[in-house]
Amino acid sequence: MISEEFKNAYKKLNPKQKEAVDTIDGPVMVIAGPGTGKTTILTLRIANILKETDTPPSGILALTFTEAGAKAMKMKLRELIGDRALEVPIHTFHGFASSVIAEFQDHFPHLSRRNQITDVESEKLIREILRDKKFYKLRPLGEPDFYINKILGAISKSKQEAWTPEMVSTFATDEIERVKNSPESISTRGASKGNLKADALKQIEKCERTMLFADVYEKYESKKQKEKKMDFDDLIFELLKALREDELFLRMLQEKYLYILVDEHQDTNNSQNSIITLLANFFESPNLFVVGDEKQAIYRFQGASIQNFIGFQNIWNNMRVISLPENYRSHQHILDASFKMIENNYLDDENANLRIRLNANQKIKNLLELITTPDIQTENYYLVEKIKEIIKTDNTATIAIIVRRNIDVARIFDLLEASNIDASAERGANIFAHPFGKMFFSLIEFLADSTMTEALAETFAGGLWHLNFVQQAEYIKLIRSGKLVEVENKIPAIGELKKEIGNSGVLSYLILAAEISGLTRIASRIPLGAEVWRGIYALATDLVTSDHIEDTRELIRSLIAYRDSAEKKIIKIKTGKVNSQISIMTAHSSKGLEFDYVYLPFITEESWIRKNRASYFVLPIEKNEEDDIRDERRLFYVSLTRARKHICMSYPRQDDSGKIFTPLRFIDELDQTCISQTNISETLRIETEISIKKIKDTQTHEQIEYTKRVLSENGLSVTALNHFLNCPNEFFYKSILKLPEPPSASSEKGNAMHEAMANVWKSKTSGKSDKIQKIIENTIKEYFKKSLLPVFEKEAILEELLTNAPIVASALSDHFADTGNILVESWVETYLKYPEVELKLHGKLDAILEKEKEILVFDYKTREAMSENALKGKTKDSDGNYFRQLVFYKILLNGNLKYNNKSVEPSLVFVKPDSKGRCPTITIPITKADVEKVQEEIKSLVQSVYSGEIINSLCDDKDCKYCSYRKLAL
Repeated sequence: MISEEFKNAYKKLNPKQKEAVDTIDGPVMVIAGPGTGKTTILTLRIANILKETDTPPSGILALTFTEAGAKAMKMKLRELIGDRALEVPIHTFHGFASSVIAEFQDHFPHLSRRNQITDVESEKLIREILRDKKFYKLRPLGEPDFYINKILGAISKSKQEAWTPEMVSTFATDEIERVKNSPESISTRGASKGNLKADALKQIEKCERTMLFADVYEKYESKKQKEKKMDFDDLIFELLKALREDELFLRMLQEKYLYILVDEHQDTNNSQNSIITLLANFFESPNLFVVGDEKQAIYRFQGASIQNFIGFQNIWNNMRVISLPENYRSHQHILDASFKMIENNYLDDENANLRIRLNANQKIKNLLELITTPDIQTENYYLVEKIKEIIKTDNTATIAIIVRRNIDVARIFDLLEASNIDASAERGANIFAHPFGKMFFSLIEFLADSTMTEALAETFAGGLWHLNFVQQAEYIKLIRSGKLVEVENKIPAIGELKKEIGNSGVLSYLILAAEISGLTRIASRIPLGAEVWRGIYALATDLVTSDHIEDTRELIRSLIAYRDSAEKKIIKIKTGKVNSQISIMTAHSSKGLEFDYVYLPFITEESWIRKNRASYFVLPIEKNEEDDIRDERRLFYVSLTRARKHICMSYPRQDDSGKIFTPLRFIDELDQTCISQTNISETLRIETEISIKKIKDTQTHEQIEYTKRVLSENGLSVTALNHFLNCPNEFFYKSILKLPEPPSASSEKGNAMHEAMANVWKSKTSGKSDKIQKIIENTIKEYFKKSLLPVFEKEAILEELLTNAPIVASALSDHFADTGNILVESWVETYLKYPEVELKLHGKLDAILEKEKEILVFDYKTREAMSENALKGKTKDSDGNYFRQLVFYKILLNGNLKYNNKSVEPSLVFVKPDSKGRCPTITIPITKADVEKVQEEIKSLVQSVYSGEIINSLCDDKDCKYCSYRKLAL
């Protein structure tokens, strides 16, 4: 049945757009420049395929380059065809690879139980490999780690291009022969006449280094597999390898996906493009639909190749090419100015069919503004004044401030915040340089070594230990006088932490030190502090896992050594107001977005044009300086074409020290008839007023906006809902800020048994207890090899679980003999709509068993069985969380089209044997009233978050540590 939404949307299409939507058979390439409605075309075309053919939604595969692009396509498709959109596989390339590997696990047995490798683990593997004497050229004297990150970067690039170690080595060998035999390599003058030129010798040296790299690459992959690890690029690399080597597997996927659509095809790398080609090659004239624009190819640094986009016409010479010349976003001056500039990327008739001049659908024409100022401070002044002017005259307008560098994102965000202007931004934070990170390292440096009294003084100055200003000054003076003992007598917590350093688990000690010193209180005040704290704790966890650290002082030494060698570790953080009128972003981040007004500050050569970075290996993906300039020109083109109504560009003539800036070369390439230029000579400054009250108000406001953002973007799990119902502050600190917590014995026990249950299902034991027992025992042993618990706790839990393994295996033999389609550790999502937000509910379900008429859901609990009343929270010491979990799972499955046509029966399986050796499965009927109650609880959470009430709430427990955080933060 054709929906009214589809009819109305289709009527609005122009002839070229209709041609793209209606041409559903055969290979089609659409040249879709900025603002030409490509997302509309893609979603309408999917809807049209479903309307015109008997293809099921699962037979249409849509691939896009970013998560944001996939999300936008899903939402738009849902508006057209309703919940059937949830059945259409719309993925990023990595998401697609992950889903295929999960669905066809028997074709990827070597990936079973592989975990994502961390940065620390990757660096450690390379470091171990380089210890071999044959790699001495990759371990320079005085700086033995110099090549580690360069090697890891080259491995990633190689995988993106689908190059194996052997191919890299062969390429380098051939390059040496080419250089030696090239007449251009021979000197024809001077003392070196007849010999190889210095450049040729340098290239040969680089090739020899590349051959060493290829050897390291091979050993790295072997070690990674041995340690059951995989990196980010492995998903696509392994999928491509399987498609090339397993003809039956390839045929299965070719027959599954009858229609393939690819968005932003110009941004695909060789590995991604090869997957598309293999899937499409089943038919002589495949139903392949690619959309792209060569002028917006800005990801070549990630391996993207424009030739992939152009080359499809050579593979399928009957490919229909449709160009979309109508632009529905920008006015004609924006389009003409940017088109004249981007034309400088081409030679005469080069790619003439891709260079489409766009026509504006809107009639207004505002000249683009170019403002030059005497210095950075004056430019800041005009930026702030322009933003205020727009807000005053057009208070519903969306505004983007687009810059080239991440450092400028943070600078402008701080500038607007100081000017009392709300904005949102995604900024990078170096956990070592951030004030919170510096404070943490000062703290642990002193705790590990009491002679580091200057580090202790820094913790006083930074606000730790709950001191007022007078105390800070007094204690710093005592330290300078060498009276450390007197200071420790005045602050007993210092001595307490020094004693605990040898008694607590290594990670538990970091949490304890943060709580007692007041670091946790500081982290809880602002989301940025919490993010940095999580980043530090994640690094500590990686070091403990990688180096098997069991001594706290050794962990502290490792953390400090890592900080000193790495210099920086960046984490991405979204800050500011959710759905803010103003967004600050880099040019790369602006891709795919649109705004009423775009401001481009700091458009200088120094900001935009990257100097050629040193190249250490010879790979088949090298690019020259002219390619770099073309890339930057495309990036500037993308930035300009984000604007609907107006663009303002600016640059300062010099910095605060008098250094002269060079205007960005692309300014002169713009159509000058479309630009209004203003030259400011007067120096102006922004007046800002900062007070303690304003800082506190800003912190509270930021906490509320951060909570909204995390909830709207990440959705809600039943664990988070239980946190909220227990205490609003527990929800804020555990589910929103996610303050680090050390692994507990109960959580590690649960994780080990969950992994064991999953492996039993995957192994298809047919309920044979001896096989079940062996899998449980092996899984538990492997799990606790990498557990971060203290040794004595690991040994105690391991003994308990291994003792219980034969009993559990016998008790659950019938359970695992059950037949049906089993899905293990399955991620399920659905949505609930509220006035404030369309909230995503999600959960990772231990096991889903699909029967003919029903869905059985099993959740495993590592405790003894509970009564029905206890599960429902009707006994004195019970909270009802387990029953709420079952109801939540029912809501998830009933809201998911894949499962909503069958009855859903969630059950709890208690895998700790009772006194009679039983592991009961308990199923409680779930009524409509039960579902409505949980839905009402979710609604209560949403209202609390969006009203801001959650930030001012306390629970009834006087000893609640999360409420104590809140009291300190107020």
